Parts: sequence; structure tokens; C-alpha cells
Amino acid sequence: MERYLGAVEHSYWLYNQFYPMDFATVAKLQGQFSFDQLSTVLRQVQQRHPLLRVRIAPDAIGQPKFVETDDEIPLRLVARTDDRHWQAELEVELAHSLDWQVAPLLRVVLLQSGAESELMIICHHAISDGLSGIYLMRNVLQGLGGKIFERSEFSATLSLESAIPGIAPSPEATVKPTDYVPTLSRRPRPHIRTVVLSPELTQQLIQRSRAEHTTVHGAISAAFLLALTQQDVKPSDVMRCLHPVNVRSQLSLPMPDGVGLYIYFCMTTHSRMADSAFWDVARSVKSQLSQIDIAQQLVEERQLRQPAMANLTDATAFAEEVQSQYHCQLSVTNLGRIDMAQQYGNIRIEALHAPVVMPSVVGRIVGVATLGDRLALTISSTPLIDVDRAQSDWAATAFLSAGVKRLELAVQAIHRNNPKASLLTL
Repeated sequence: MERYLGAVEHSYWLYNQFYPMDFATVAKLQGQFSFDQLSTVLRQVQQRHPLLRVRIAPDAIGQPKFVETDDEIPLRLVARTDDRHWQAELEVELAHSLDWQVAPLLRVVLLQSGAESELMIICHHAISDGLSGIYLMRNVLQGLGGKIFERSEFSATLSLESAIPGIAPSPEATVKPTDYVPTLSRRPRPHIRTVVLSPELTQQLIQRSRAEHTTVHGAISAAFLLALTQQDVKPSDVMRCLHPVNVRSQLSLPMPDGVGLYIYFCMTTHSRMADSAFWDVARSVKSQLSQIDIAQQLVEERQLRQPAMANLTDATAFAEEVQSQYHCQLSVTNLGRIDMAQQYGNIRIEALHAPVVMPSVVGRIVGVATLGDRLALTISSTPLIDVDRAQSDWAATAFLSAGVKRLELAVQAIHRNNPKASLLTL
């Protein structure tokens, strides 16, 4: 079975050839299970999600198709050393890009020591978004807990454009792109840093955001936008922040919880950041995002993007145009409160770090996921230019610390007398 990539999938496939942006979903687990058990479960989960069984192959006129195969998901076992080991391991994984010509377009790494483990799922962005990574992780844990999955046929996966209600079929492709490039297999290792907020601080952040007439997403965006002013951004600069938004509720999908690429990028701009009050910035983020009509934007973008991708003649120029269009100082992907149980048989998920994205056009990416009563922040950033790795490492740690400190200070007025409202750092 096969199908052509939709316009958004096509865009990600092309862009990824110049600026790889694979991403990972990471679960910290307690409980024992074997490598063979996980391998069996992955095979079953692969049957449920058709896009876990594909490679990408251009046709005779250069239009890319998903081609279904029977290749198993690569699985690698690593002897776990400590709680921070997975971050170093994932930095190496993300720097080694997935090859779109080889199925499947994901791989899995298990770091394990006794009953403690981290499970990392690394995906090519053309087949999956951050929420898909969550659904996939949930299915894997359900499988380890004993659940059996049935096979879903290829017709169960739709491109974003074909799932927009009332949209006409795609135009016929006529021109072959002239400059596809081999996959850029290796890039400098990114920096990955993460913290998990305590239940008390998570709840205080939620409450204070509501009281300030904004959202937790707005507060997190404000914290790290302001943190940037402490590093390499002049106070007079206009800051741009990218916000990937889940659009599944706007689509007609046969598998709403299936693996696929169903996001839309929203941009907010902010000036005079160094002089801005924290909650003013947070309210600005919410206000700007609320003014975007996602449903209308999806239709308009479909009408523009689909013909453009069908008749693309210069892939290099396209990649440069995308880089210019979405160039910003920060990206914040908030997956919200995750609908996932924490116990699966004898296995418990202690924390979830997602999405962890290989930074490309955006130098710093914040992934946010709330599991149970704790919110996790995962930062990925590109290495600084013209400095050694140690100094770049320090800058990555300092950026995370500055953002977290801003969050703590923002809710200080209502939790200063609560000694339990602290951070748990992983």
C-alpha cells in the first residue's frame, strides 16, 4: 500500500533534508520488563499505526509517496548509569538523522538498569507530531501491560489536507523538483536539559495563570522569552515565538489518536522584552494566539500550500524560504495535560519528557507535558558558535535555570510560605 504525502508532510520531508528536526518522546519508568517483551510489543503497536510501517520514495515525476513495508522498528538496549544518562544518549540520537529512504521512520532506545529505565522513541517529523509521540508511548506501555492491538490498514491514515472537511482533492502534480539532496545524517549534538515541577508548584502555576487572565502556556512562553533577554538578545529586539498547535479537533480523522502530522504553526511577536512585566508578556501570548482563526487558516494554507508543493521546482529555495518564514528565537510546544494512566501492570510511568526536538531553524525549543500532577519542561538547544562544548553546555543550563527562576518568582506571592513548592530536577 502507498499514498502521496500531503502538503504539510511534503514540506517537512523536504525541509528535514536540509535542516534535520527529528524528535523524541521519553518516558521514565519503574518496573521490570525484558528487551524481548518490548520488541514484541513494538511489533504489535507498529501494526496499529500504518505510518510506523513506511519509507518515503519519490515517484517518476518526483512527488514523494509513503510506501508500506514490513521492516521492524530498530530497538537498541543501553546499560543505564544514572538519571541524567538518557539526556546524553538522546543528544547523540538526535544528531544522527533518520533516513527517509529506509523504513521505518523511527527507532527506539531503552536505557535500563534493574527496575529503572528510560524509554526513548525517536521519530521522523514527516510521519508524526508531538501528540502522536504521546499516543505511541501510551500504546507501548499498554502493550507491556498486556493489551493486544489489531492491525489498522493504510486507509486509516490521512494527510492533514485530506482530513479538512469540505476540501477538494489535491491538484495533479506536474513538475519534478530538481535538487533533492541526500539525508544530512549527522549534525552537532544539541543540548538537552529538563526539570519536573513539584505537584505544589505545578498547581500554583495553574492557579496564578488563571488569576492573571492568561494560561500556563502563556506563562511558560513568557518565562523563557524573558530568560533570553539575559543571554544574547538586545532589549530593543523584537522577539518571535513559535507555537505548534494541535489541530485534530478541526479534522475528520478515522483514527483521532493515530500517529500522523496534524499541527499548525502560530507565531507571536514581543518587543522591549527586557522592560516587560512577566504577566504582561504571558497575557500577550494568550491574546495573540486567541486572535488566530485556526480553522480558517487551515483552509487558506491548504489552498496555497498544496499547489505550491505539487509544482515545486527548487527544493533548496523552498527550504531557505521556510527557514526565513519561521525564523524565531524560541519555540514552545505544550502538549497539555496528558491523558495517560501511570500504571500498566507492574510498570509505572514516573515522568514524561516530550517533545524533545532537534533544533534547526529555532535555536531553543521548549517541550511541555503535564502527567498526573507534575509539569515537565524539556529544553533542546543548538550549540553556541565559536565556543567549546563546555561553555555551550553551561549556557544551556543557565537558560533553563533562568526560565525556571522566572516561573518561580511569578508565582512567589501565593506560594512563598509553602516550603513544599519546589522543583524536582531530573
